[in-house]
Amino acid sequence: MKILVLIRETFPTDELLTEKNLKEKRILNPYDEYALFQAKKIKEKSEGEIVCLFLSHRKTQYGLRTALGLGGDRGIFVYYPQKNIEEIAEALAREIKEEKYDAILMGNRDVNDDREELPSRLGVLLGLPIYSHLLSIDYQDFHFLAKREREETIDTIKILKNGIFAFSQNVYEPEYPSISSIMSIKDKAVRDIYYENIISREDEKIVYQDIYRRLEIYKNITAEKGTEELLNYMKKWKLID
Repeated sequence: MKILVLIRETFPTDELLTEKNLKEKRILNPYDEYALFQAKKIKEKSEGEIVCLFLSHRKTQYGLRTALGLGGDRGIFVYYPQKNIEEIAEALAREIKEEKYDAILMGNRDVNDDREELPSRLGVLLGLPIYSHLLSIDYQDFHFLAKREREETIDTIKILKNGIFAFSQNVYEPEYPSISSIMSIKDKAVRDIYYENIISREDEKIVYQDIYRRLEIYKNITAEKGTEELLNYMKKWKLID
């Protein structure tokens, strides 16, 4: 069995967000990392191969190497500097179509973006069904058994057809590569795809707010004055127009 795990990177979720962290540090998206752990469970039963397709807005392959140290057998590194989700889905779909996979696993969403668009866009482009909001997956007797989260219940579903398995569970206790796993990374093949000098179709402008908002404390003022000061503060930080 050949399993593809799609992995994105995100800002550090276990550290205080500073300007330096936001610019320089990245970790594996916890939802995608959890998908990798689920892929390892399937591999143990099917003796297959795990291919990690790593999407990055940066040219460093550190995140992909981490994924390979955590159980990936082979890597595909996709550098795509733009953030238009439609373009990203089209680029990833092109690379996925290069090979035939028995299952595609990924996180339901990215920590940076909780709109959960990517799995559904890939499903349309690849013509595959989406099995979303999964908590776990197992493989036995030539079919998948997945636990899916519902509003009030957790259902177990039997899946016979290949598709995109998207997990809503994330990693709360990250696993770290062992010494032997780290040493084995250099022997694992990686295919590089760089999208450079592209013209994005992005038609939105994103304004990032300053994360260092000054603490304001108002004492011994009237309700009318306090309301005025609060409105001025919110306008200053563009919380309201």
